[in-house]
Amino acid sequence: MAAKLLMGILLLGVTTIAAASFGTPPAVGEIMREQRAIREQTEGTGKYSRFKPEAMTRLTKAQEKVFRLLDGNQSVDHLNMNQKVELFNALEEVKAVLNDNDQDRLICRREAKVGTTIKETRCATVAQRKEIEENSKAFMGPRTCSEGFAPGTDCGGNMREANTNPVYEGRRR
Repeated sequence: MAAKLLMGILLLGVTTIAAASFGTPPAVGEIMREQRAIREQTEGTGKYSRFKPEAMTRLTKAQEKVFRLLDGNQSVDHLNMNQKVELFNALEEVKAVLNDNDQDRLICRREAKVGTTIKETRCATVAQRKEIEENSKAFMGPRTCSEGFAPGTDCGGNMREANTNPVYEGRRR
């Protein structure tokens, strides 16, 4: 009963930390304690020792990233924005492995807005990113050329086979 309660609290903590956006960050000590407790449960006959080796590898790598990012820092506020995003993604990876639910894992990226060098943080779940990718491919349609192009050329009529384009012949040596 006490073990179940402890694990419920730990999972709630992982969820809270991962969902805490980038507003009020949790204390570094709290994150480290939580990750160490999870690590203890993965060893020997602990609750998480039942996971497959692939899941354990994902969990270990994510936790190592968390430990590396927080090592020597007193506060998450001392991290730059890229490091905060990396920490958030690592904590989301831990949560996804523990819940055995990768499709709902939130992934954040720092991306420059079109037309500027100012970066912003954009987040989407694995399922949302997959849907966006599939919709983009469907929108672009199949990449086929109409008839009339010579063999060895691309859709624009440019020669692509090795040593058939006279412009490249002298440069290959």
